[in-house]
Amino acid sequence: MQCPKCDDVELTAETSAGVEIDRCPSCHGVWLDALELERLIEAHSETLFKQDRVFKAHVGEAGPPLLCPRCRGAHLIKLNSRLRPGTIIDSCTVCFGAWLDAGELARLGGDDLLVHLRGMFRADA
Repeated sequence: MQCPKCDDVELTAETSAGVEIDRCPSCHGVWLDALELERLIEAHSETLFKQDRVFKAHVGEAGPPLLCPRCRGAHLIKLNSRLRPGTIIDSCTVCFGAWLDAGELARLGGDDLLVHLRGMFRADA
């Protein structure tokens, strides 16, 4: 897959906490297939979050429109994280994958985010 932000740069696959992700070696953004973000957070992938903390996430900046690297042509929609306001997630409405710019994964991977995610999907709510 090609990076949705960088011209002609292939994403490289890596595994963290048993989850295969795709990272751009140039801009350090991360492509996550459907539900991989939740799996990384649940697995407490501290090594991956620590690597991503090296980069400062741009807060409140939506950036240019991007194309889905998986669907090749579907536009990614900009979602402002309700749990981390100002963190803009680029999400595909076709394959449900997500693009996170460098630093955004660490911002989303805070300790309290897993508690919020579980609360949203709790069966007794």
